[in-house]
Amino acid sequence: MTELMNAVVLNGYGGPEKLVYTQVPKPTPQKGEILIKVGACSINNADINTRTGWYAADEGFQEILQDTKTNEGGKATWNQLGVTFPRIQGADIVGKVLEVGEGVTPEILEQRVIVYPWVRTAKFAEYQYVGSELDGGFAEYAVVPATNAYPINSDLPDTQLATLPCAYSTAENMLTKARVAARDTVVITGASGGVGSAAIQLCKIRGAVVIAIVGANKEHLAKELGADYVYPRDEKLADNLAKHEITVSADVVGGEYFSLVFKSLVVGGRYVTSGAIAGPLVELDLRDLIYKDVEMKGGNRYEPEVFQNLLGYIERGLLNPPVAKIFPLSQMQEAQKFFQSKSFFGKVVITPE
Repeated sequence: MTELMNAVVLNGYGGPEKLVYTQVPKPTPQKGEILIKVGACSINNADINTRTGWYAADEGFQEILQDTKTNEGGKATWNQLGVTFPRIQGADIVGKVLEVGEGVTPEILEQRVIVYPWVRTAKFAEYQYVGSELDGGFAEYAVVPATNAYPINSDLPDTQLATLPCAYSTAENMLTKARVAARDTVVITGASGGVGSAAIQLCKIRGAVVIAIVGANKEHLAKELGADYVYPRDEKLADNLAKHEITVSADVVGGEYFSLVFKSLVVGGRYVTSGAIAGPLVELDLRDLIYKDVEMKGGNRYEPEVFQNLLGYIERGLLNPPVAKIFPLSQMQEAQKFFQSKSFFGKVVITPE
């Protein structure tokens, strides 16, 4: 008789109603794989973008993000190798190893692990992402390649560790690509979200000066994480940024704010982006790029070394990730609606019942 588990299954592009809490067959680890009993798994923008078809859209980006429009005919494009449905989402898996497949050493059994979500395929430089092209952690159990699971030695609970794989790794990758060091002054857009709040802490580990841009009434929370200057997104933002010699822009917002943060960079500045929650289509005056010798980089895929550096920070007690709210697995629709409200600071985490 097939053993079942509780899971949230995404049945296609659309609104939260496409997320169904149900029972599905419990996965079995194959050669080179392990079975993890999920302790926690957090929500990311990637989960919303995949559900709504945002990655494949060519217009109406903001309406899609707000679920007032869905890209139901969307097809996997440059960001997704082939999302198929039904799919169990969730990249940020933390839990205990219960079973191992053929070829996996048994020493990892019963260990608490955290999952590196980029899975290399047989093709050169090609990856699949846990929770997008592969089933993820919005379930009681998950199967991943053993090479993608790292034992973690930390006193932090699963709910905090589950904030790391996507958001913190994305932020660490951005700062690595931008070569952020103690001499830098870094402006961080969307600093109250998962990636932005992570970037604040990771910049401070490097000794950099941090300018955080946040939504209204979230200034004190960014300060608590170590931001040196905190500015709300308002009509005074341009004047406030003009007070500083900004060497790096870590941007996860884009949209109408792109030109402002890009123009705020000094000669020889570095611009890095990993998101576009305010819209992916922006206006760029090439004179700002050319005559200020600005570097531009995208930050999406990252190597295991970036993930390992992040785990090192955790094990040395240098990070204390903020959790905004915890939802049980059965309330995934409500959890994603709350996530889209952007009325919180930190991460939204899911735990199996």
